[in-house]
Amino acid sequence: MGGPPVVASKFNPPRQFNPTLYYGNMEAMQGASSYLSPPGTVYGFEKASKTPTLYSYTFGIQRSLGAGTVLDASYVGNVTRHVLQIRNLNLVPYGARFLPQNADPANPSTPLNDNYFRPYPGYGNINYYENGGTTNYNALQVTLNRRFTRALQFGMSYTWSKAMDFSTNEQATVSTYAPRRVWNYGKSAFDQTHNLVLNYIWDVPKLSKRWDNAGVRQVFDNWQVAGFTAFVSGQPSGVGFSTVDGADITGGGDGSRIIVTGKAPLEHGERSFQKWFNTGVFARPPKGSMGNAPKDVFRLPGINNWDISLFKNFLIVSEPRALQFRWEMYNAFNHTQFQSVDATARFDAQGNQVNARFGQVTAARAARVIQLSLRFSF
Repeated sequence: MGGPPVVASKFNPPRQFNPTLYYGNMEAMQGASSYLSPPGTVYGFEKASKTPTLYSYTFGIQRSLGAGTVLDASYVGNVTRHVLQIRNLNLVPYGARFLPQNADPANPSTPLNDNYFRPYPGYGNINYYENGGTTNYNALQVTLNRRFTRALQFGMSYTWSKAMDFSTNEQATVSTYAPRRVWNYGKSAFDQTHNLVLNYIWDVPKLSKRWDNAGVRQVFDNWQVAGFTAFVSGQPSGVGFSTVDGADITGGGDGSRIIVTGKAPLEHGERSFQKWFNTGVFARPPKGSMGNAPKDVFRLPGINNWDISLFKNFLIVSEPRALQFRWEMYNAFNHTQFQSVDATARFDAQGNQVNARFGQVTAARAARVIQLSLRFSF
C-alpha cells in the first residue's frame, strides 16, 4: 500500500473492521462470539524512526582537447541510509503449515488457515513501516563535447555504473525470516551497467561549390543531418517459478526461490529469440527448501537505437521567412530490439520444466517510425 505510514494506519481497527469467518456458514455466524477477529491486515510504524539520509560524493576532471572539444570525466557516488520499507511482523514462519498441530482436524493432510497459527493470534498481516533500507550508486561518467565548428557538432556521454538496493520501490516489503542481505539485496531494477549515447549535427557540404547553378542550390544545398544513437545494457531480472501441482514448498515464511545450478547468463553471441539465457541450470526446489536464486539472475535485452533526422532549409528572398523540410526517423534502421523475456519456469511433480516459453523473448520495442513535415517560419 502506498502513501505515508500514518495514512495507512487509517485502515486499522477500530476505524475499520474486515471480519472473516472460517469453516462455517451464515447460521454459525449469528452465534459466533469472535466474529470481529481476525481484523485483516493492520499497519504499524516506528515511533522513533531515523531520518532518511543521503551521502553524495563526486570527483571530476576536465580537459580541453582543442578544436572546440572538451573532455569531462567524473566519479559519482551516493549512499542512502534509513530508506522506508515494510516488514510483515505476523508472517507465518517457515514450515508452520507442515506441523501436525496446525493441521485441519477434518482433513489432516491440509493445514488450517494461516490466521490460526500466526505469531500474534487474532491479527492477520501486520505491515510494519520502518526506516531500515539502504541504497548505493557508483559510476564513472564521461562526456565529450565539441562545439559547432566547421559544420560539425557532436557529443558523447558514457556511464559505467552499478546501483544496488534492498528494494527499488519505496515502501516495498522485505523479508521477515530469510536473510535480508541475501533475499533482498542486489542490483536495482533500473541498473544498467553501460550507457553510451552519441549526438551529432552535421551541415552537409554544399554541392553548389562544385556545380554552381540555381537548381543545384535549391535541391542539394543547405542539408543537415542530426541524430541520437544509444547503446545501453539491459536491466537485471530474477527468475521465478510455479508448479503444476500447486505444491506448498516452504510451508510459510517469505516463500521459495528457484534452484540455480550453474551460470544462467549466455555470452552475447549465444543469445537468441528462442533462448535468451541458459534455461538448463534451473531446478525445482524440494519441499522445505528456500531455494538459492539471488535477487537478480540475468539481464534483459539492452538498447541499440538510432534516431536520425534530415533537414533541408530552402532559401527565401525575404530574410525573416524560412521554409524547412524535416525527415525524422526513430529506430532508423528498423533494428529489432528485444524488450522482455519469459523468466518464469513451471515444474511438474517430477521436477521437469514444462513451460515451453521459458527463456524466450516475449516482446520487442517499437519498430521504425518515420515522420515527414514542412515547417514555415515567419
